[in-house]
Amino acid sequence: MATQEQPENIDFTLLEQYLDIIGQDGVAESLETFATLMPKYLAELVALYEQRDESGFRRQAHKIKGGCRSLGFVRLGAKMQFLERESWTWQEAKTVIDDWQSGLPSNIQQAQRWLTA
Repeated sequence: MATQEQPENIDFTLLEQYLDIIGQDGVAESLETFATLMPKYLAELVALYEQRDESGFRRQAHKIKGGCRSLGFVRLGAKMQFLERESWTWQEAKTVIDDWQSGLPSNIQQAQRWLTA
């Protein structure tokens, strides 16, 4: 079995397409909305984790995954896809949540720097 390559953090090709369609202000606004909503979405995910509500937890992971992928956040989206679709323990889920949360600010900053470069 071949080793699977790690995806890039951000799909800049997708962001370039958005830039062509909605312009720099539109992409900047989308990134700002994402940055504002994701902590709220994450808080909901954590609450579902604490309740051990697997069905709700998977639905919330799906919601977060969609937000990530819509702006090209490949790795963040992949982590949520794992929580949405795969078999995991609650401890594994907590590790993924923590990893996702720690990667969120740097991914947003990377996209914002790209946009203003």
